[in-house]
Amino acid sequence: MPANQRRYAQAVPVIYICLGIAVLIGLGIFGVKTLFLKQQLKQGAERLSRQRKDLAEVTVNNEALRTTKNQLTAIPALRTAIRTGFITLKQIEPRFVLNIPFERRTVAAVLPDSEGGR
Repeated sequence: MPANQRRYAQAVPVIYICLGIAVLIGLGIFGVKTLFLKQQLKQGAERLSRQRKDLAEVTVNNEALRTTKNQLTAIPALRTAIRTGFITLKQIEPRFVLNIPFERRTVAAVLPDSEGGR
């Protein structure tokens, strides 16, 4: 037995060293992946804040345009534009008018077929 112990005595530390190196490589890869994830989260947060800022600017511009539109389409503003000649009205010829007779609106009810059994 003592001969067998001496023959495999050097093999055990080599296995432990290989296992240690494998664990260190795994921890290193985990650390690098963690750093990449942290960087991606940081970039995503910066992009999100930039997009929120752009959205706020677009919302403000949209509200300003909506206010301007409401001011320009208000009845007093339109009367002023017509009076000053900025807007000219054109007479509608009777041949372009389409008269649609008023019909009573009803709700369509679908009855099941006796043959199809819908």
